[in-house]
Amino acid sequence: MSKHLPLKAVGVSRVYDGTPVVNEASLTLEPGKITALLGQSGAGKSTLLRLFAGLEPVDAGEILLGDRVLSSTSTHVPAESRSIGLIFQDFALFPHLNALDNVGFGLKRMAKEARRNRSAEWLERLGLSHRAKAYPHQLSGGEQQRVSIARALAAEPVAILMDEPFSGLDVTLKSEVREIALSAVSEAGIPALLVSHDASEAMRDADRIAVMKKGVILQEDTPEMLYLKPTSLPVARALGSLQSIARADMPAEWVASLPKAETYCLRPEAIRMSNDEGMPMQVVSAQRTSTIIELELKLNGHATLRGVGIGAHRPSPGDTVKVSLSPEFVFCLPPEAP
Repeated sequence: MSKHLPLKAVGVSRVYDGTPVVNEASLTLEPGKITALLGQSGAGKSTLLRLFAGLEPVDAGEILLGDRVLSSTSTHVPAESRSIGLIFQDFALFPHLNALDNVGFGLKRMAKEARRNRSAEWLERLGLSHRAKAYPHQLSGGEQQRVSIARALAAEPVAILMDEPFSGLDVTLKSEVREIALSAVSEAGIPALLVSHDASEAMRDADRIAVMKKGVILQEDTPEMLYLKPTSLPVARALGSLQSIARADMPAEWVASLPKAETYCLRPEAIRMSNDEGMPMQVVSAQRTSTIIELELKLNGHATLRGVGIGAHRPSPGDTVKVSLSPEFVFCLPPEAP
């Protein structure tokens, strides 16, 4: 198979017991780009991954690599013939093989020396040369996941599909392993899919994000566009915290800088505590979360605003602080949006 071709789902559906788990989904995975598939449990994310991989047949639509049909209602190329790499959260390493031999397991068609050289090269790229002779039970969770990723990439797949690959790692390991692994995936120059239910992970790691709900892809775009210009409330909520404020409750000076609408949707960053200028508001509550201070502010007699602050001083309930509006974090959505 040719490398560096897009992997595409075109109107694909998968039905279980009469219910579509994936419903006419279209998604293009571009070479050299990581696309995150974001949604809650049961959204159909893993099923769509399995359709891409060939682990399940489609009930409608097509899966294509470039112009070649891999899946349709009349065609199904088996998973083992697609040259698509798969990485799952359970690592799936062979316990009786050391790290080097685990990486080389999918390279049996290569001569022994060439297989060992390529396996060693990928272990080195993922920072594991010193663990080549270690067995899975001797490796940490992060090391096991890097071996799993090295094994998938060593086979020179046409695409890589990752189903929540870092969710089994603790917080201290996750950042390091993710950075090393995703850098290697990007450098491979092939299409990559990252299934996730974590919006912050998807925005940090992916070049593009597709938001999925009840089997339907609601919107697909860059992380910035989805966060700042979602087309529906479900997409807006999938990307992070959101508050809705009626136009009548907004300060008149702020409304002047916003488009006319009955209701505004605000990201927390829209309201920022400032030291020198801004509108005075009373603090209802203030909580520090690392470098950010999360604020709840009294807007009027029946409404409050959420905002953020950065600094060493955390105000107390009842304090008056000055806050300003950042209009780029404010958007309007149709009231009939689900």
